Amino acid sequence: MQYTSKYELIDMIRFVERQIVFTIETTAKVSTYHEFLASQDSMVLFNSTCMCLQSIGEVIRQVDDRTEGRLFSLYPTTPWKQIIGMRNIISHEYLSIDPELVLDITRSELHPLLTDIRRILADIDAGLRDNELREG
Repeated sequence: MQYTSKYELIDMIRFVERQIVFTIETTAKVSTYHEFLASQDSMVLFNSTCMCLQSIGEVIRQVDDRTEGRLFSLYPTTPWKQIIGMRNIISHEYLSIDPELVLDITRSELHPLLTDIRRILADIDAGLRDNELREG
């Protein structure tokens, strides 16, 4: 396991929190996935949204790797592997990115993820996850 301090992990998780909030806020007025494709400006928003989802998945993967799966295993209702999988699709399978799925994720998946990320941060702050954040 790569050594990462508790504070580095907190910073990484807070980054995920900020990306989720940004994505929720910037897509709030998009009502159908067709709006992502309607103009050059809407395509910029779509690309931005994909980049945010990609970075969320990447940082979650890094935190999971650095905690050897211990931290996120305590929050089993969150589909961590699917979040990382979406990152892989966005990163490597450009033509497979489905605007309808991207919008669905922003509508139905990000709010519960934000709740869980904030719960993880609160648990860490309360000292409840010190064992999971220790090396090895």
